[in-house]
Amino acid sequence: MRLKMLLTALVLFSFSIECNNDYDHAKHTTVVASATHMNPAQTILENMKSDSAYTILDTAFDSTGLVETLIQSGPFTIFAPTNKAFRKLPPVVFESLMQARKRDLANILSYHIVASSIKTKDLRDGQKLRTLAGDELIITLRKDKVLVNGIEVMSPDIESSNGIIHIIDDMLFPRNQDNAAH
Repeated sequence: MRLKMLLTALVLFSFSIECNNDYDHAKHTTVVASATHMNPAQTILENMKSDSAYTILDTAFDSTGLVETLIQSGPFTIFAPTNKAFRKLPPVVFESLMQARKRDLANILSYHIVASSIKTKDLRDGQKLRTLAGDELIITLRKDKVLVNGIEVMSPDIESSNGIIHIIDDMLFPRNQDNAAH
């Protein structure tokens, strides 16, 4: 069964289709994630829109309707995947999520959002954070690093008017997510 799934994935990967313009642009553009374009007076969503490292995330929020959540007063904490994180997905999976599997994409993105404002100084090793998707993220503290489900927070504690942004360069996937979506 595993061999069949591996072969199927290999075939899909081999015959992948070209992704939409945001993904294609991000694939050919190297952008270092930073907080230089972020403004604490703006919302999380406004800050994501102001930085070219998050064009795919911005498009994904728009396409799933999560924009309506993120314009609220919050507070929210978001573990924000960069364009680089989205590029790690096989192109076929990315295209499917962005165009046909909006419910799966909304579930995955909701797993990156916590309904409270949490800075790294407030985190404890082993702490569990309930996400908007309903599943928990697990925090690991190692020396001077913060990991969420084993993924390093590259730029922590970026303040926005409705919460905190922590930049990550990989995707988080909830346990309740359909495996075919990633």
